[in-house]
Amino acid sequence: MRRLTGMRAFALLLLFASTVAFAQSAAPEKSDSAKTLEQQFFAALRAGDADKVLSYIPKNGVNIGSNEEHTNRADIEEQFQKRRGLYCRLFDSACISATIDLANSARPCSDRELLTKSEKVRLASSEMTRNGVQQAVLVAEVKNDKCSNSGLIDFIFNLDADGWKLFSIP
Repeated sequence: MRRLTGMRAFALLLLFASTVAFAQSAAPEKSDSAKTLEQQFFAALRAGDADKVLSYIPKNGVNIGSNEEHTNRADIEEQFQKRRGLYCRLFDSACISATIDLANSARPCSDRELLTKSEKVRLASSEMTRNGVQQAVLVAEVKNDKCSNSGLIDFIFNLDADGWKLFSIP
């Protein structure tokens, strides 16, 4: 499971809080905007639609990984074209380069594989405003004993003039 740091811990805390609030309220409705984003984004991942996922990457790039390393769009486009890096992590388990953990025989899996070949997949989304910016957090809880990175898949989006754009891929 990925290590919780910074924005990811904050996002998961907000998602948990919104889930608790959801359970405690009479008949709340999830925002159509976040629900639509959840359906469309996870559908693009499941389908392996790299162009659709790339359309969510803003021109100035996105924060990637537990260290929140900022990667510009041109680098991400190159990774997608050459089928390496973020492309592998999102779409193709076969090209993921990871160190072998001798204590764990499971291999790392792409998000696409986790979403399409897991025993259990639960999706959730939440919207909030943080520092004046409307954000959506998409989370997939996956259970797959064949994958070493089974657990949570999450994405943080910011709403801008062009619609929802990825802010962070933890």
